[in-house]
Amino acid sequence: MTTTGSKAPSAQEFLDKQIELLTAGDTAGLAQRYASDAVFVRFDKTFRGRGEIKTLFDEYLLEKPDVQSVENVIISDDVLMYQATEKLNGKLVTAVGTLIFVNGLVWRQTAAFIDR
Repeated sequence: MTTTGSKAPSAQEFLDKQIELLTAGDTAGLAQRYASDAVFVRFDKTFRGRGEIKTLFDEYLLEKPDVQSVENVIISDDVLMYQATEKLNGKLVTAVGTLIFVNGLVWRQTAAFIDR
């Protein structure tokens, strides 16, 4: 893991809590960690605002995600980029994404899942 900039510890804590909430299935708690005008972009769809982002997480949990490991995290100021190995419906994938924070909340996020 590599971190740079003064925002690194709070961003790392954010990522750890994000995984904890996913594991607990707390999609309402996850959505509250995003700004009211947040945008979450994936290859298949763009989700806007907390309501749509909660729906995104509700649908994601139907795939029974199991985060195996987080291999790479780069944090620079208010930007966090990650690479993780996880299982979706038992299928091993690599997740790659970026989170941009404003005032401690996710303002923008991208995520892509690549088959292994």
